[in-house]
Amino acid sequence: MKRNIPRSTWIPCLLLVYLAGMTAFFAPELIRTGETTRLIVVFCSELLLIALVYFFLKKREERDK
Repeated sequence: MKRNIPRSTWIPCLLLVYLAGMTAFFAPELIRTGETTRLIVVFCSELLLIALVYFFLKKREERDK
């Protein structure tokens, strides 16, 4: 039995994994050079975009049912 994971779940999860990887990779250098504000702004804006993608896809799935 194949179980389908809705797009509104797997796409934001994939984007969160990407965000975590990019943060882990770039955060030490940004903190070391004193660009903590840039790190926080980029991180929060990406979280906001991921949330918007989630709600957009959720609404689209409900509309298509």
